[in-house]
Amino acid sequence: MAKPVLLWVDCVSGIADPEHRIRSAQSFEVVQSEGTRRIDDEITRHKPAALCFEFDYPDRERLLAMQSVKRSHPRLPILMLTLGHSESLAVWAFRTRVWNYLVKPVPGIELSETLRTLASICHRTSPPRAAQHLAMGTPDGVEDRPISAEVARLQPGLDYVTAHYHERVSADAAAKSCGLTRFEFSRRFRAAFGMTFRDYLMKARINEARRLLVAGDISVTGVAYSVGFNDGSHFARMFRRVTGVHPSAYRDSDLARLHERRRRSTDQVEPLAASV
Repeated sequence: MAKPVLLWVDCVSGIADPEHRIRSAQSFEVVQSEGTRRIDDEITRHKPAALCFEFDYPDRERLLAMQSVKRSHPRLPILMLTLGHSESLAVWAFRTRVWNYLVKPVPGIELSETLRTLASICHRTSPPRAAQHLAMGTPDGVEDRPISAEVARLQPGLDYVTAHYHERVSADAAAKSCGLTRFEFSRRFRAAFGMTFRDYLMKARINEARRLLVAGDISVTGVAYSVGFNDGSHFARMFRRVTGVHPSAYRDSDLARLHERRRRSTDQVEPLAASV
């Protein structure tokens, strides 16, 4: 049975931790959306079976965007991950008909089981639902939290990596996308994110490789080429430098843990939270 598509909506300011998105590849084919600006187009293009909105500290604009998506697509279950948490935010989320609400950091086993349950729900068939008439608004205490001016200035460079990590990536092109010289871009990037642009590019490629390895349907060599490496040996060395293990060992150990959890689990799993 083919994996359902999960549209992962990145609402994290700056550089997001990819661990949760990587783990989701065990149960879903994951497609990433950078923010909410083109979310309706992404839904039309990819036809996801579910959505995951990942926040650090939710702001009014992105919460309203998530709420609007639920109003327009009432059949799509939404998983919400957030670092910022309050009782009013949790109550608001479930009133918005969020399928489940998890506070980061989420234990790996809990997240895997949540995603597996969500995937099982996505495989079920149900008649279309009428659009929901939900009151618009955001929970008490939520402020407008725009990303810092420095991160915003460098965001086109991050977007450039997201779009081109599988190709030959040029630091000059990334700098140009931000309207900066390469020297100024490199200086600002290290100051803002605590790493060089090349280190970030390598991390982005290895993180995507981890997701593809967990998905399990591409060879190690195929994964290497898919994330921008032209040499399998170089990919293996870089992967081991970042993760501490060889790519094939990473995939085998991760899939082995997944299969063992599935063997021990029951076939029937109750929904974790409010209905879709």
